[in-house]
Amino acid sequence: MASSLVFSQENQSPKLIAVVNRANWCSICKANGQHFGEILGGYASKGLSIYVNDLTDETTTEASKKTLQEAKIYDAITTIPRKGMGKMLKYCGLIHDKKQTNVVSGIVIFINPITHKQLKQESIAMADADMKSLIDNLLNN
Repeated sequence: MASSLVFSQENQSPKLIAVVNRANWCSICKANGQHFGEILGGYASKGLSIYVNDLTDETTTEASKKTLQEAKIYDAITTIPRKGMGKMLKYCGLIHDKKQTNVVSGIVIFINPITHKQLKQESIAMADADMKSLIDNLLNN
């Protein structure tokens, strides 16, 4: 599955963008993907636009990159948002020069639709109540 806009409210500017990094080989995605998609889907009518960044292989990764670049959100998914996270990811070999999240699956990255800046990233395995609370807070700010 290539990157695509999964859910969006027609004729409405998004209040928040979510990019889900997923891959067919990812155990977190397999265990949580469908359930997490249902949670996100419930927010489409509230102004959440959802993209899938498919990291399954080189072909899907390139297709996803093109779609995300066209939406002007690719840079936002390749920037580390939180203090302290960079050192850990650099140690694990997952980042180079503050760029990393485009190669990490099983996460969702929330982006401001006006500034195209990353607001938050979380695991798709996050508890339902915590994820819903996070999305509600991001939509209302």
